[in-house]
Amino acid sequence: MPIVPKDVIFLPESTAEYPDRWVALNVFSRTALGISSEVFRLLGAAETSEDGPYRCWKIEYFSNEAGLLADPSRFRRDLRQWQELSLNRQELLAELKKRCIVVDDEAAYRKRFQPKRHILDYQNFGNFHQQHGQYMALTRREDAAGWWMRQKFSPDQLSVRRDTLYGAIQNAFLEEYTEQRITKGMSVVDLGCGTGVYSNLMAGRGANVLGVDPSDEYLAVARAHAREGARFEQMQIGQAGGLDNIPTGSADIVFMSDALLFYYVPFFPGQTADIGVLLSDIRRILKPDGAFLSLEPHGVFYLMPWLGAEDRPFVVVTEYLRKSFGIVPPLSWLIRTVTQAGFAVSDMRELTPAGYFAEIDPRGYHFASEFPLWHLLEFRPFH
Repeated sequence: MPIVPKDVIFLPESTAEYPDRWVALNVFSRTALGISSEVFRLLGAAETSEDGPYRCWKIEYFSNEAGLLADPSRFRRDLRQWQELSLNRQELLAELKKRCIVVDDEAAYRKRFQPKRHILDYQNFGNFHQQHGQYMALTRREDAAGWWMRQKFSPDQLSVRRDTLYGAIQNAFLEEYTEQRITKGMSVVDLGCGTGVYSNLMAGRGANVLGVDPSDEYLAVARAHAREGARFEQMQIGQAGGLDNIPTGSADIVFMSDALLFYYVPFFPGQTADIGVLLSDIRRILKPDGAFLSLEPHGVFYLMPWLGAEDRPFVVVTEYLRKSFGIVPPLSWLIRTVTQAGFAVSDMRELTPAGYFAEIDPRGYHFASEFPLWHLLEFRPFH
C-alpha cells in the first residue's frame, strides 16, 4: 500500500443532506480529493483484499481563476458540485496518487517541489506565478494581462470592484487612509499607477500626483480620465535611468501597491527589474522628510488556504522563509532590503475588510478579518 505523506490533512464536510464526506487535502501540493469513510479504512489498512467499489469525489479546481484574492484552497465548497466517482481499488489508488494523497516514493514526490521547466511541465509543482500562467495559457486560453485587470477593476478600468477583496480591503483602506494622510498641495509619485485609479484618488484629496507606468495601454486610460491635479508619464520603473525625469527631492510621498513582490519572485524568467535601482530612485525622488508607502500582499497569509468553519477560520502556513509556492517575500526580507537602502520603518498597518463584504462573501470576510491579506509599510529616508 502506498503511504500517505505527512503533508495531507483531512477535513470534515458532511451535512445531513450529504453525509459521509471528507476532504483529503495536500496542503503543500494544493491538491484535493473528496473521500468517504470506506476510503479512510483503505488508507488505514496495512493490507486489504476488498476491491470496492469505493466512493470518492472530484472536488479540486484552480480556485484563483475567480481572482488573485479569491479563496485559494482549491476545493469546491458547494457539495452539490462534487463529482461522484465509484472506483475499484486500483482506480482509487490511481486517483489518490494523482492528487498526492498517497505516494509510492516520498523522495520522488518531494523532488516535484521545484520550478516548472516550461509551460507544459505538469510534473514539477512550480510557484504560484507558474501555476497561474500555465492555467491561463492551457486551460483558460486567455491573455493573463487582460484577466488581471478584469479580476480587480470595473469594466471601464476606472474603479476597483467592490465585490472582491481588492475593493473591500485595499480600496476601502485607501479611501479612508488618503483622507487622513494626504493634504492639499502635497506632491505624490505613484509608481506602477496602471490606469490611474489610486492616482486619481489622491488627486481628489488635493495632491499633485504624477502617475508612472511602463504600459502605454494603461496610461491611455489614465490620461483620458485624469482628475485635476493628476498627470501620467511612461517610464521604466526599476531600470537604470528609468526615473531620471523625476526631479530630485520633489515628492512628499512615493506610493507603490502590489509591485515590490515582483522584485523578490519575478513574474517571468529573465525579469530585469532591480530593486536596488528602484529604492535608490525612490530615495532620490523623496524630499528629506518624505515617505515611501508600500502596500503589498501579506508576507505570511497571502495565498494560504482558507480552512475551518466559515465564521471560525484557521490557516495552515506551509512555508515562510524558503519559498517554493509563494510569491511574496518574508517580512524580514522586505524590511531588511529597504532599510539597507537608507530607509527606516515609520509605520505598519495590517489591513482588514470593510463590514459590507460579510454579505458578499462571508468566508472571505471572516478569514481576512483574522488573517490580513495586505500590509502597508511606511518608510522614511534617514540621513
